[in-house]
This record gives sequence, C-alpha cells and structure tokens, in this order.
Amino acid sequence: MISGASFSLEGLLAWGRAAFTQNLGLKGLSLVFALGLVAYHRVQQDEQQRTIPVGVVLRLPDDSAKRALMTTVPANVHVTVRGAEHELDAMLQAGVPPVELDLRSGYVARVNLEPGMFTLPHGVELKVIDPVALDLEWEDVITREIPIQSPITGNIADGYEKGEVLVEPKTIGVQGPRSLVEVMQFARLAAFDVSGKTNGLYRHPIALDPPPAGVRYVGESNATVAVEIRRRTMHEKFQNLQVEILGGRAMVKPSTVDVTVRAPQEVIAGLRSALVVPRVDIAAAVQGSAHGSAVLPVVVDLANADAEIQPPTVLVSW
Repeated sequence: MISGASFSLEGLLAWGRAAFTQNLGLKGLSLVFALGLVAYHRVQQDEQQRTIPVGVVLRLPDDSAKRALMTTVPANVHVTVRGAEHELDAMLQAGVPPVELDLRSGYVARVNLEPGMFTLPHGVELKVIDPVALDLEWEDVITREIPIQSPITGNIADGYEKGEVLVEPKTIGVQGPRSLVEVMQFARLAAFDVSGKTNGLYRHPIALDPPPAGVRYVGESNATVAVEIRRRTMHEKFQNLQVEILGGRAMVKPSTVDVTVRAPQEVIAGLRSALVVPRVDIAAAVQGSAHGSAVLPVVVDLANADAEIQPPTVLVSW
C-alpha cells in the first residue's frame, strides 16, 4: 500500500514538473498576449470622446486692398477628439490653440478645414471637424459722398416758427462694401432739440448717428447745425397799388404794382392799404438832366414787416 501511494505521489509530482517545464516558449508568449489583452481593455475603458470648440482667427486684407469680407465667420469650429481621460483633461486645461485662416488676398472663396490645421497633444486623435469647410463672399470697398441730414425735434415757443436749417459740412464721405455704401441716401445727425426756443439763430455741433456695420465715416463724425427761430408770420396781398414818385416828376410803367406783406399776426391785423405805399426815387437817376428814362426799383417801407413787390422794378421816363 505504501509503495503504491508513493508511486502515485511521485507520478503526480512528475506530471506537475512536466506541465510547468515543457513548451516554456509557447507558454511565455501566451502570457504576454494575455497581459496585452488586459492592458488593451483597460486603455479602451479609459479612453473618451469629446466635442470641443476651437477658436477661429482671421488674417484679413489690409485697408489698401479695398476688399471686405461679407460672410460672418463663426468664432469657433467644433472638433470631436478621442483620447485617454487624463489626456483630454490636460488638453482642455491647457487650452487648444485657435485655428488661423489666412485671408489676406481678399479673394479666398472657400476654406477647407483639415486635421493638420489643428494643434492637438500627442495621444489625442481628431475624429470629426464641424464644419469641414467655410464658403466666403467678398466685395470691393468704395468711398462716396452723401448729404448730412439734421432732424429737428421739440416744440418752439408759441408765436414763433422754425426758419432755415443749415448744416456744415453739408456732406460727408462714407467707406465700406459696395452693396452697403451705394444704398445710403444720407448720414443722419442726432436730433436738434428746439424746445421752448424763441427769436434767434442757434448753432450746435451735433454727432452723427453710427453708420451701418461694416461702413465708416471718412473724416469727422459730427457737423454744426444752425437753426433760425423767428416770429411766426402771416402774409397779406395788396393789389394794384399806385406807385409814388420821389425826387421829381415822371411817368411810370407800369403805374401800379402788387405788394405781399409778411409780418407777425399782430402787425398784419393792424395793416391797411393806405399804409402800404410803393415808391420809386428818381432823384439819383435824373441828376439835373431834362429828359431821360431808367429802370428803377420799387420799395415799400414797413416797420416789423417784409414786403415782396411784383414787378420789383418799373420804367421811369422824365
């Protein structure tokens, strides 16, 4: 019994030694493959995929090129990257450098975004770029002169009215893309407030409203506005008034004129035709000569009123 047990134990030990010592090369290779498979699964479990924004920097043409980019280029493009979690975290913490687009020629119609344009750390793989391309539209930059317009706001004092509005300078240059500049009809100033103002000439420098995006003013972005405020006037017409001759005796053709009087309401209310006397002074024209003729102006003297005479001159013969 003892010798049988001993034999069996020895056989088992021999089998164990053979199992560990035979085909050591094959067993070692199997172990390496097993360890590699475990490492691969661990790496796969650690890798992640993320979509992140990457800034876009444009290198545009200088002013001398007279070209304007009309397309709104996004501030960022989005890229999907894959890598180990710790590598992605480190990349985001350090920041991804922006992608630079060289558009200095002013004629680039399409930009293809390629992986080589992005700077990513080792071990991070770029999977997707969105968008993959940018289509660009350009226009020529032109300059033209447009008038300056001054809006008036507010209510002036009772009994007064607004006269002529003067703007200096009258025009200003604008520069920008052709499609924007060609449709501009005027440059508008901020409103001139005349609230409560009475008789007088008011002058103020006023800033221009900002031009459309992409357009700029050439020169100063303001103008001086002058507004005359005067008494509100009415007018009344006196017809066929006899022309009086001063400075001698003569004949007048025509002998009558029409006079339109413009004056404040209270002056017009007290005005009568007897007070409106058209006159022509021949003294200077005659100067001692016995006979002659001349075309002389007709005048009407009125206080606080303006007179318009038709016809303004007459033929005087003496």
